[in-house]
Amino acid sequence: MDSRQYIFNKSRLTVKFGNILESQAEVIVSSDDCYVSMGGGVSRAILKEGGPSIKSDAQKMVPVPLGDVIVTTAGTLEHQKYVYHCITIDKKRRMQILASQVTEEDVSNYLLQHAIDKCFQLMQTMDMTSIAFPAIGAGSARIPIRKVIEQMSIAIARNLANTNKPLNVELYLYDIYNLYSESDYITLFESLAAKAALVEYKQGLVTTDEDPMPMQLGNIQLPKKGNMNHEVFISYSRKDKDIADFVSNVLKENSIKYWIDKEGIYSSSNYKELIVDAIEVSKAVIFISSESSNSSINVIREIGYAVNMNKPILPLMLDDAPYAKSIRLDISDIDQIDFKNPVASGKKLITSLIYVLNR
Repeated sequence: MDSRQYIFNKSRLTVKFGNILESQAEVIVSSDDCYVSMGGGVSRAILKEGGPSIKSDAQKMVPVPLGDVIVTTAGTLEHQKYVYHCITIDKKRRMQILASQVTEEDVSNYLLQHAIDKCFQLMQTMDMTSIAFPAIGAGSARIPIRKVIEQMSIAIARNLANTNKPLNVELYLYDIYNLYSESDYITLFESLAAKAALVEYKQGLVTTDEDPMPMQLGNIQLPKKGNMNHEVFISYSRKDKDIADFVSNVLKENSIKYWIDKEGIYSSSNYKELIVDAIEVSKAVIFISSESSNSSINVIREIGYAVNMNKPILPLMLDDAPYAKSIRLDISDIDQIDFKNPVASGKKLITSLIYVLNR
């Protein structure tokens, strides 16, 4: 078997067994260390084929943080316009992260999903429509292949499911040492097939003949991005509604404009687009952190997107629950505000918020 294809909305994902240098995608992805030495595996093959200008371009940006992605020229590669370098190796930083009470699995999950997300963000920013991925981190980074394909399939499927822009994505599986059989990839194929089917099912729930009717909106109109003028986005779990109301009132009393989806009044078919717009417009994000919010997939996605948009985040700690694993590494070093006693902590919130907004 040479390849399999999956459809997500208007996008196509092709999983191929072969050499990624055979791809005709606009972007080719590499996995490397924080100094982008391009000394092994896919990165070395790209360097050999594309020439030294790729590495010279990368050296202008080193060292690169673990989990980040940088963009360079594609040199003399025949079809590509850019190379995206995913940083999966930094022994010093990895040890620092592991020392902060996270597991090796947490680090691997973070590296893979964060790298994939960043690649798709760069594609959107640079108006690229095709990209070719290798099995990121399966070489010199020594991330187990099953972990790599598990996390990459989750991240790629999530990104394709959340865009209506037609993208062509290729995932190359190249076992240079013949260590794996085709059966080793069955989990990947089944996972992608299930995710593609779920996206297709959800798309089928919305007809294309008429605009979908909003839920629980009444006469409320969905705000447009151009009309949003808030400074703060409040991310919270519905179970913490009373605290969210308290925070909203504190902001209002201090003339700080905020955005919050109270009672799910904006629960419509384009809810995700609305959330994205609201986060992008904001200058800061208040994260009401609790056991409930760290178990909420919507809250986790909101904070994850805010991190990717480089928005300052102010965590208000309602209890001692740890952050959700998928955002833990992104916000673990951010100063927290103990909010177990909201009344006593309101002044500190405003002081911290004003400092952030005026930076």
